[in-house]
Amino acid sequence: MEYKEEESKNQNSIIYDKSKLTNTPVIHSKSGKENNILVKKDFMKLKTMIDNDFRPSNFSLDLLYRESKEKELLQSIENLEEITKENMELAETIDFKNIPDSIVKCDEYGFLLDNDISSKEPKKGKNKSDKSVIKISKEKTENLLTINARIEKWNYMLNNFKEFQTHKYRKLKSRTRKGIPDSLRGYVWQKISGADEYYVKNLYQDLENKPIDANIEDIIIRDLDRTFPNCCFFKDKYGNGQRKLLKVLSNYSKYNKNVGYIQGMGFICALLLTYMDEESSFFMLHTLIRKYQLEGIYLPGLEELKKKFYVLLNLEKKFIPKCYKIFVRDDISPRMYASEWFITLFARNLDFNILVRIFDTFLLEGFKVIYRFSLAFIKLKEEELIEGKKVDSSLLVMANCLKNVNIDELWKIAFGFSISKKQIENYEKEYDNIKGDEENEFIKQIL
Repeated sequence: MEYKEEESKNQNSIIYDKSKLTNTPVIHSKSGKENNILVKKDFMKLKTMIDNDFRPSNFSLDLLYRESKEKELLQSIENLEEITKENMELAETIDFKNIPDSIVKCDEYGFLLDNDISSKEPKKGKNKSDKSVIKISKEKTENLLTINARIEKWNYMLNNFKEFQTHKYRKLKSRTRKGIPDSLRGYVWQKISGADEYYVKNLYQDLENKPIDANIEDIIIRDLDRTFPNCCFFKDKYGNGQRKLLKVLSNYSKYNKNVGYIQGMGFICALLLTYMDEESSFFMLHTLIRKYQLEGIYLPGLEELKKKFYVLLNLEKKFIPKCYKIFVRDDISPRMYASEWFITLFARNLDFNILVRIFDTFLLEGFKVIYRFSLAFIKLKEEELIEGKKVDSSLLVMANCLKNVNIDELWKIAFGFSISKKQIENYEKEYDNIKGDEENEFIKQIL
């Protein structure tokens, strides 16, 4: 273990630093002294006590406790122990950080591309004055100009949002379907969803001080490692992303006790956290649950989810009849493949670049978009379903339905279906009238 000395401008001081520990996270002590700095004489006492396991009666117990807890945290991480509430809180209070010794290749959204790791050391034979190093291709330049032009258009729409929301809605819808510029996405999501209508000042901060159901908290903590494990923001135990995710989900379970927490919510919340802060993500999550029909899906009994299965079955029979007949033949119910789609809004297994584009349109046009893409994903696998002759083959096709998807082809199919809100409302009314009829063709498949 090494200690790094640093002279303060105001006083002769020293900083206790664990950054030299091999293969361990960097943890800077925040022990009781002002500005997180230990005075030199106290520092030497602390070092002596740690080395000799000796504690004089006149020295701060808090410093010893903090030091021991830091060691305990490092050990738990090395052993890959389960996350505990105590360690999650401690990680935040001592400013836990992960500083990699190498650069990991990620896409523009922070998801790992592969296992290749690039060294931080600059490649030999290249220097900053070499024009070949900083040369930008013509294609990339044109792409940047296109992105900037789209950002300008969106800025104009946002400055005149009420006009586009009412009198120029088609233009707003058209541009949303083409994709919201990533630099504006978080702000636009809040704008088009109307999340500001649900905002309550200081509510999020007040919830942090309220107790949480221990069982719910345990489930949330267990699910943290399963939420976007390949994303740099969420992959590290005790990391910044996991701590933020835990906070938002915990606070929401306290706020909406009818819903509490359901497995799958974490993916939606994590999606929001990649584009906005904790408080905004909290109110955005609440907007989705209250305004976008997710509350009925999450409530015990799953009545709203069954209703959506009924609508989906009717749409399948109308728009993709060949696939529908195969599902009937193999006795494949929507609950076998669409439950996760509706609960997570495709967030669990879909490529992130496609997911955010679907989310763009979903927030503007509503749950109809989820039906569109459900049909489109199935349609893309139609030939494979027809070729399969057994139940197992059909289930395998549906299990891989969201993988290796061409976004242009997907968009063309999804928005090629002529689905209206009126049509969906009629199917929902039908379900309410016949949901007790177990002999009905569609009800049989839902039960």
